[in-house]
Amino acid sequence: MKSYVKGILYSAVLFYAFAGCKSSSKENNHKEKTKVTLQRMPYLQSALADSISILWRTNLGSECLVKYQLKQGGGWQQQAGVILSKNDLVQENIVTIKGLERGQVYAYSIYTDGMQLASNKDLQFRTALASTDSVFTFFAAGDIGESVEDGGTPDKLAKTMWERNSAYDLGLLLGDIIYPIGESAGYDIHLFPYFKDVFSRTTVWPIPGNHDWGSDIETNYAEQWKLPGNEHYYSFDQGNVHFIGLDSKKGEFYEYEKQKSWLEDDLKKAQQNYDWIVVFLHHNGKSCTYKDDYDAVVSLYPLFDQYNVDLVLNGHAHTYERLKPMNGKGKVANQQKNHDLYQDTEGFISITAGSGGKLRGVGSDPTAYTPDPSNCKYLDLVAFYNHTWAYLEIAVNGKILDAKTISVQNGEVLDSFVIKKSK
Repeated sequence: MKSYVKGILYSAVLFYAFAGCKSSSKENNHKEKTKVTLQRMPYLQSALADSISILWRTNLGSECLVKYQLKQGGGWQQQAGVILSKNDLVQENIVTIKGLERGQVYAYSIYTDGMQLASNKDLQFRTALASTDSVFTFFAAGDIGESVEDGGTPDKLAKTMWERNSAYDLGLLLGDIIYPIGESAGYDIHLFPYFKDVFSRTTVWPIPGNHDWGSDIETNYAEQWKLPGNEHYYSFDQGNVHFIGLDSKKGEFYEYEKQKSWLEDDLKKAQQNYDWIVVFLHHNGKSCTYKDDYDAVVSLYPLFDQYNVDLVLNGHAHTYERLKPMNGKGKVANQQKNHDLYQDTEGFISITAGSGGKLRGVGSDPTAYTPDPSNCKYLDLVAFYNHTWAYLEIAVNGKILDAKTISVQNGEVLDSFVIKKSK
């Protein structure tokens, strides 16, 4: 959230920051007769090492804080934050807590101007696992921001996630978070109201898609999130897994050469330090979906292969497709007949999961598109496909990765595969 840093500096000039998250007395006098109301439920960001950030929005406010406690028991602590003014009616409350115990569950409550807006009975967060811990579950979902009125299913996706696992350890949002053009106003209409239970318990890590680039990304997409690095592309760790998020913009990549150089450096540093490396971005590389291949993504295949990437997850195509393990040339790296279980397999597995909230054909005939690998120019590349609303659920248990594709409609398991490593 570049605006987070800029906002702090700006607030300092206006004498906000001299006392935690104080606002000017002039503003207090102007708003003192108005009651503080919660406009956006808390959501979790940047669970890194021993820290986490908690964000929520109110109509006004001069002070904000979070009270938190280890779920298993312990004394209550509190941390003040900062309030950044978005406009006369919207205040962004941001609290970053440091010095937390790794791999623990905390209960928390949020306060603005001394008023408890959401309680610890409903809220909890998990801190990042240490590298010695290696058991957790995460989800990945793409293209989730289509409105319900236009046939989107963000409501059903959030409900299915919540019913299946009320506390995923983390979640990956694979771009096209808000349709049609990623505008800020859409977040509190098409996203946060549906995912309030999920996002208040699970740290989500988004990357932008081409629709998110439809509006000025710095004043729309970047305004919603507090992410590491430059927020366009970044990496983070969870236990024995290294995650890398890339910004593929509209297929040609944001700052392509700079981002590619950063990617290679990041991959080099990750070698020998993690059991798994997961890359997530919006656009597909090779594919047998209705989308064309994106050459810029394919150009990264040699790096994925050379530096032992295990999974490459993307959205963009509003369907589900899992490819067989590929090498740096985009050729099948393993010719085994059973592609539900991989043991010490070379190459990386590319998965399109772009039907979390939108399915191609909705509004006309959802069955009009039937992907058929026999009509694909890569005759042997597809391991599984299913044209339905779906998201990925991946459980990591040491050197075993258990992946399942979950139906948004009814929670049914549509696809599954396991990867095992002995090295």
